[in-house]
This record gives sequence, structure tokens and C-alpha cells, in this order.
Amino acid sequence: MKDPYAMYSTYYVIVKQKSCRSWYMIIKQQFGRTKHSSTRIIFGGYALSDASQAEADHILEMLLEYGVNHIDTAPMYGNAEKCIGSWMEQHRDDFFLATKSRSRSYDGAWKDLQRSLSRLKVNQIDLWQMHGLTNPVSW
Repeated sequence: MKDPYAMYSTYYVIVKQKSCRSWYMIIKQQFGRTKHSSTRIIFGGYALSDASQAEADHILEMLLEYGVNHIDTAPMYGNAEKCIGSWMEQHRDDFFLATKSRSRSYDGAWKDLQRSLSRLKVNQIDLWQMHGLTNPVSW
């Protein structure tokens, strides 16, 4: 089947909503200079902060089903990294994975990164961010 949106620079994922049997599109676009075609809807890992693994599995399965391919999480999001980590062992190639550090020192940030990699059960992440840069004094 020819892609009807091939002429556009933005890519689309077509998603069928079960309840009303209609089709919706989730726009995909290159994420910065990463060359990753990321859905414009990004899953915020904070939603899993108090989730059980069974609840997280259900939610992560829905992400795959509906074509969401970008997960943003952080060590301070409760159980999120652990729940996502159980999934990354089998589905790492399906998601662009981002996490953060709240630390402002090299050693502290490095420790946060190593902890995140361990909890996420991955060797690398796709985006590492400084979390909570709201007060210039703390930069």
C-alpha cells in the first residue's frame, strides 16, 4: 500500500480506536538531531510512579499497540524506571528512551545515570536531560 503521507516531511502512525472503530493519526517527526522518528505524543513515565508491574505492563502494551514510541522518565518518578526496565529487556528497540538527573554536580549526575541504566535494564539511553531547571541560581 502506498503511503498517502509520503509527500510530507512529517510522518504519521495510523491508530485504530477500538471503541468507535475510527482511525486517528499520531504524527511522527524527527526528534531534534537524533534522526529518530518520534511520535509527537510522548509517554510521561511519571504516570507509572505508583503503578504495579501488571499495571505498567498493560500501559506499555497499549503504547506499542497505539504506536507511541517515545518514553520520558526520571529516577524521581517512583517505580517508573523499574516498571519500564522490565519491559526494556524485550522491547528496547521499540522505544526512544529519555531520562533525567536532578543533580548539578558531575559525580551526582553520573551516579544518577548509572542508577537509571540499571533500573531501566539498558546499556544506553537516547536522551539524558537535566531535570527541573527552573531556578537559574541552582544551575
